[in-house]
Amino acid sequence: MKLKKIVAPSLAALSVLGLVACGGGGKPNEAGFVSYDPDKKISIPKGYTSLLNENENPAVDADGYYTVHNAQTGTDTKIKTKKVYKTFYQSELDKEKFNYLVNNWTYNSDVYANMVDGLVENDKYGNIVGGLAYAYKTEEVDEKQVWTFKLRKGVEWVANNNEETKYEVKADDFVAGLEYVLDPIHGSGTVSIVTNVIDGSADYYKSLADEDETNDLDFAETVGVKAVDDYTVEFTLSQPTPYFLTSLTYSPFLPVCREYLDEIGSDFGASENHILVNGPYRLTTHQQETKLVYTKNAKYWDRAHVYVDTIEQQYYSSSNDLTTTRQWYESGVIDAFSVQAKDTEGFAKYVTGPDNTGSVKNPYDPNCNGVQTIGDSTYIGYFNFVRTTYEYNGLTPKTEAEKSATAKALLNVNFRKAFLYGINPLAYLDGLRGEGNGINYLMRGYTNRDLCSADGKDYADYVEDVYNQKQGTTGEVLAGINRTDGKDPVFNATKAETFLKTAKTELKAAGLSESDFPIKIDVIGDMEAEVQQLEAQEYAALNAIQEGGKAIVEIRSNVPETNDENTDWGSISNNYDFSMWSGWGPDYADPNTFLHTMAIGGDMVEQLGFDGTAATASVEQTVLGAYDELYRKAAAITDGTKLKERYQAFAEAEYALIYEYAIVIPWYTVSGYVAQVSKVIPYQVARATYGLSSAKLKNVIVAENALTKEVRTAVRDAWNAGK
Repeated sequence: MKLKKIVAPSLAALSVLGLVACGGGGKPNEAGFVSYDPDKKISIPKGYTSLLNENENPAVDADGYYTVHNAQTGTDTKIKTKKVYKTFYQSELDKEKFNYLVNNWTYNSDVYANMVDGLVENDKYGNIVGGLAYAYKTEEVDEKQVWTFKLRKGVEWVANNNEETKYEVKADDFVAGLEYVLDPIHGSGTVSIVTNVIDGSADYYKSLADEDETNDLDFAETVGVKAVDDYTVEFTLSQPTPYFLTSLTYSPFLPVCREYLDEIGSDFGASENHILVNGPYRLTTHQQETKLVYTKNAKYWDRAHVYVDTIEQQYYSSSNDLTTTRQWYESGVIDAFSVQAKDTEGFAKYVTGPDNTGSVKNPYDPNCNGVQTIGDSTYIGYFNFVRTTYEYNGLTPKTEAEKSATAKALLNVNFRKAFLYGINPLAYLDGLRGEGNGINYLMRGYTNRDLCSADGKDYADYVEDVYNQKQGTTGEVLAGINRTDGKDPVFNATKAETFLKTAKTELKAAGLSESDFPIKIDVIGDMEAEVQQLEAQEYAALNAIQEGGKAIVEIRSNVPETNDENTDWGSISNNYDFSMWSGWGPDYADPNTFLHTMAIGGDMVEQLGFDGTAATASVEQTVLGAYDELYRKAAAITDGTKLKERYQAFAEAEYALIYEYAIVIPWYTVSGYVAQVSKVIPYQVARATYGLSSAKLKNVIVAENALTKEVRTAVRDAWNAGK
C-alpha cells in the first residue's frame, strides 16, 4: 500500500516519466554469475508466457546521442545526452527507512524502488514485463490457481556501500520475503496485499498474531509460496485474482536474501547500508534533508538500460518558496522544473511572455512545454472518529463536553455530508496553480483514472456513470482532466447548509443542547502562512453557516510548529478531528487497491481513529459497516471473465463511500497541465499509476539541453506510433 502525505502540492511532478523494461540473459562471468546478455538469448519454456520486453529503448551511440525512431514516419530524432541527472526530492525518509518489506510510505519507496528489483515491472506503455522473471505460467492445481515464474540466472545481490558480491538472487529470496512480511512481529504495512491473495497466508499470519504459541502454523506447509528450484518460484492463490500480476510490482513481493537477513537481524533496512541491492542504483550519499546521490550499479542485470551514471537530488524543504526550483534550474542545480503560477517572474518569463499570449498548455518560451499529467494518487478529507490526542499550538484546548459533542457530530451522516458539499477545494487549488488552473487537479472520485479498464471502459467511467445516475446529472466528470466547464461538480454551499441544519436538528434530538454549538472541529493547518490563507478559503462556506445568528460549526486550524510535530500529528497520534493531510496511491491495477483501504480493518482506517482493538470496533462497525458490505460484495467477484460486473459493483461501493456515507472526501490529484522546462526525454521510462515502476530512474535519459517544443512533440509522436 502506498500511504501518501500531502507535501507541497504546489509542485507538480518534474516530468511525465513512465518506466522501463527488461533485457538480459546469460554468459557466465569469472564470479560464476551470468552477466547481462545484450542478445537476450533466453529460451522460453514450453507452456510459459514470455515476459521479455518488446519495447526496449535503444542504446546511446558512441558520440552520446540517443535516437528516437518513429515507426510510422520512418524519421529519427537524435538528442545529445549526458550521464548525470540533477533533480530534487521533497520528503525525507522516515519510519521504516529502507525496510521495503515493512514500509508503506511513498517517500521511502521512491528511493528503494531504485535499489531492489522484483519479479516484474512496467514498460513505457504500461505493459507488465519481466524484471527478475523472464517467463510465467498459470494453471489450476487441486482447484487452486497457481502462478509459476522462471528467474534470470546470475543476478547478483551487492552491498550498497561497496558493491561486494556474496549472493545470487534465487527463488528462495521471494519465499524469505513473504515469510518476513507475514510475521506480525515486523509490523508490515503491506501485509494485507499478501493475505488478500496468497493461499494460507491469512491463516498463517493470524496464527502468529495469536498470543497462544501452540496455535502457530508451519510456514512451508501453510503458505502458498515455494521455491521449486533455485530459479523457479511458485505462488498458489486463495482465489482467482485478476490483478495478481500487477500486484507483483509492489514491495511486499520483493525478494530478500535469507542468509543476509539472518546476518543483519533486526537492523534490516535501518539505513541504506542495511539492505542488499540488486537494482539499477546504489544510494551512495544520504545527507538527511540535504542530498541524495545514486550511483549506477555496475553489476546490475539490465545495466544497458541505465543511461545515467549518477543522480543527484537536492532536498526541497518547507523553508523554500515557489521560486526555488526555477532558480535552481537557472543556476544548473537541477535539470527540470515546473513553472509555478505564484512565481510571477518565472511565470511571465516562461509561460505568458512579454505580450501575455502564452498559456500553461502552450507556453511562450520555446524550451517550456505544456505537459499533461495523470495523477496516480488521490488526496482525501477524512474524519477522526476516535480521537485520543489533543495537542494545541495557540488554540484553546477543548473541554470534555466539547470533545463529546464533536465525537457525536462526526457520527452523524448529514453532518459529514455538510463537509462533503461545503468544502471548496478549488479555492485552494486555484491559489496554488493559478486562477482557472486548479480545476485540472480537482479529484471527486477515490480511484484514479488510467488504473484499469474492462470492456474498453476506464474504471473511473464506471464510477462517473453511477454518480450521474444517482445524482440525476449528465456528463459530470469526477476523475481526470476532461472537465470542460471549469466547475466543481460537488461544492454547493446551499446543499451544505441544508445538511448541516438537518444534522443540528438530529443531534439535538439525540441529546445535544444549544450550548454544544458551534461544534468545534480541529484541522491540521499548513505551516506556511500563505497556504493557511488558502485553507481558510476552503472552509469559509462551512464556517459561515448559521442558525439563529449562531454558527453551527467552527473549524479551527491547529498549526504544527516543527516538521516532526507535523508528521506526528498526521500519521502517528491522529491529533485532529478532520484532516486533508494525506491520501492513497495504488499498489496494483484493480479498484480494490483503493477501496479496501476504507473497509473494516482496511489499510487507512487507522487514520479514521480505528486501531483494530475492541475499544474502537463498535464505532468502526457503525461508521463503515454499510460500506463494508458493498465493498465485500464487489471484492467477491473474482472471475477474470466478469471484470465488468466486478467494476460495476466496486463503482457502486465507491459512490456510497463518498456520496451516501461521506466517509471520505476526495479533492486533489496531481493531474492536469503543467508548464515544464526539462532536459529529461519523456515517454522512455515505465508508465504505471500503481506499484513501484513509476518511481524507477532506470531508463531515465537526460539531454544536454532543455527539450524544445519541436523535440518533445517528435518524441511524443514516436511513442504514440509505437503504442
